[in-house]
Amino acid sequence: MGKTWLHAARAVVGDGKTVLAPAWIGFEGKYITDVTERQPEDADRANTVELGEATITPGLLNIHDHISRKSLRFPKANETFGESANKLMAHDQCYLLLHSYRNMVHYLKDEGITYVRDQGLTGYTCIELRRAIEDGVVSGPYISSCGMSLSITGGHCYRQSMECDGPDAVRRAVRIQVNKGADVIKFMGSGGLEHFPEEDPSIPQFSLEELRAGADAAHDLGRDCAIHAYSNEGIRRAVLAGIDNIEHGCMMTEDLIEEMAKRGTHLNPTMTGIRGAAKAGPNAKYWDLLQERVFSRQEQGMRWAKEAGILIGAGTDTAGTLSDEIAMIGETLGETPVQALEHALGINAKIAKRPDMGLLKPGCLANLAAFDGDLTKSLDGLKHVVQTWKDGIPCKDLKE
Repeated sequence: MGKTWLHAARAVVGDGKTVLAPAWIGFEGKYITDVTERQPEDADRANTVELGEATITPGLLNIHDHISRKSLRFPKANETFGESANKLMAHDQCYLLLHSYRNMVHYLKDEGITYVRDQGLTGYTCIELRRAIEDGVVSGPYISSCGMSLSITGGHCYRQSMECDGPDAVRRAVRIQVNKGADVIKFMGSGGLEHFPEEDPSIPQFSLEELRAGADAAHDLGRDCAIHAYSNEGIRRAVLAGIDNIEHGCMMTEDLIEEMAKRGTHLNPTMTGIRGAAKAGPNAKYWDLLQERVFSRQEQGMRWAKEAGILIGAGTDTAGTLSDEIAMIGETLGETPVQALEHALGINAKIAKRPDMGLLKPGCLANLAAFDGDLTKSLDGLKHVVQTWKDGIPCKDLKE
């Protein structure tokens, strides 16, 4: 198969600053070959996809999701988020695998997402889905999965995690996940909002010694680590232990952020996901309390993190959407649309250690998306996908 050209009014390269107008993006097979503003001599009607006033971007990356649980984005009025989650997670893994597949097709078709880091809570379903996609059994984005998350006995999401106490047990749990096929290791390092107020997000879980043992075991096996952590103490332990990615990070102090910057620790705030869970059903009555104790502190911490040069990724958690996440991060940090998009493009690719993704650059994978309108002026077009390409293959006509 020969070269294909995409032609649009503009393209956002993914580095937070570069825009092409007009844009010609060429790819052949799985890889981008050309990125230019000049009409190529070999572009003709037969090999050119005309996208008009659309904006081309690299395929979006979602650095924090729970693929099987996306139906929880639509809460029931009479159930808390935690109650709905427990009901869904009680199903057999075959049922959850079907949920995962449906959600993956939706990501490609309707959200322009070509990479997802799944952070657990559904056994090993997402590892098996990743293998099925890699083997060509089904279509879907690139998936990086943690397998089962790790929690202390009775800790956050312990029902869907592997419980482990003490450094030796944590080391063994890490090795089990890698043996099962995990790409990344996920720890539950504090309470959360899923069962608030019964569960307190300010209480740390896992000791420094346990986290250090787990991080060392993971790194020895070539795996990065991520940790669910709201509380300042839980985050502090994770940073000192060498955990690579802080998920949520809602109660960080300025001195802790300085330590994160020194160590190269990343932050994935999942702003829309945790707020979506807090608003669900009866949970909504605690909104004002959580805004004061959790969300406003997170927003301040994010601004400190940006000033310190920490990479801030874009992830949805269960209850969020990536288009809303990009917009909320950008608003919180006072960024332009092009700067905000970088969190789901070049920055997420750095966090995921995928230099072949997140940028419009020759040699990168032909994971591409076209969105309606001018994304350099407004991010509203992220909700209107014209087409997505994964490895150069168009995805809009995939069947769920």
